[in-house]
Amino acid sequence: MDEISMLRETFDAPAPSPAAEQRARAALLHHIAPKPAKSKKIWWRVPIAVGVATAAAVAVAVVIDKPAEQKSPVVRANPTMKATKSLPYLKPVSAAQVLENAAWTAEQENWTDPKPTQFMYVESRQMRNPPSIESARPNGALVPGKAKYRTVQKWDRIDGQVQGEIRNGRLEVHKQGDNQSQWGFIPWSQIVKLTSSAQIDAFLEHPEGGLSQDPDAMAGQYVLPPEVKAAIYRYLAEQPGMRINPDAVNLDGRPAIGLGRIEEGYLSQELLFDKETYTLIGERLVAVADHVNRGDDGTSYTHKGDLFRQVIYRKMVIVDRPGQTAP
Repeated sequence: MDEISMLRETFDAPAPSPAAEQRARAALLHHIAPKPAKSKKIWWRVPIAVGVATAAAVAVAVVIDKPAEQKSPVVRANPTMKATKSLPYLKPVSAAQVLENAAWTAEQENWTDPKPTQFMYVESRQMRNPPSIESARPNGALVPGKAKYRTVQKWDRIDGQVQGEIRNGRLEVHKQGDNQSQWGFIPWSQIVKLTSSAQIDAFLEHPEGGLSQDPDAMAGQYVLPPEVKAAIYRYLAEQPGMRINPDAVNLDGRPAIGLGRIEEGYLSQELLFDKETYTLIGERLVAVADHVNRGDDGTSYTHKGDLFRQVIYRKMVIVDRPGQTAP
């Protein structure tokens, strides 16, 4: 009898599932031979104004039969929970590891495919300057002491043809084409195909309906199936320049990990993940270097640490009609 068999017999640990073995093998191969970095693509980014439901905590138990190369104990989810395995990295040290934890968390979410007549309801809290400052030219960073959070509530029908939003305390509902109302919307038939990095690449190169969008923006703007959300996080993990922001972030009373990449040499566009559950809880755009902005509307000065955008995701669910905020 070998040592592993003795340990299993002594501690009576259940054998890992085929899915767990496959995941461990893939993680090890990725560690030994990481994929080459892909060239960075720049795509149109849509402002995010949405919320994400918090994933339920998963109970875990330590498993004895861990690979020698593993730095931290392998854990397995409590069999009474939906999950069949645990967070891939107990103490992630890189952006790729945090994103893999986020992908795993997304995969644990319950999901029922929506009907074409149902709506995606997204709710967020956005840090915004007062209107008088927002309308000024040139525009700049959020002003400490003046910028305040505003709640944003939106409903988008699955087929993209109807949209609702709370404005001035009232629900407004519009149809595509009514009173010249038009908005971009990625077809649901396209969204459900995005279950791998290869399919996301294909979408970015040849988007259905001609509308392309940053995958990280999609994660914050659409109510996505778990496998699509997970694929987006894994896609981002493969992109060059993804890094962890070492600065601590406290978002809505919750400590968060900032992940992103540098844009225009001085701005860090970040997704914010809960430090415990690795659920996506927000987004921000922050300056990481001083910069002088010169444009047709004037010159403005950016200082390291200036915050341009901060969003807290509060809720993301499928509902039956505009105005409804819970299933």
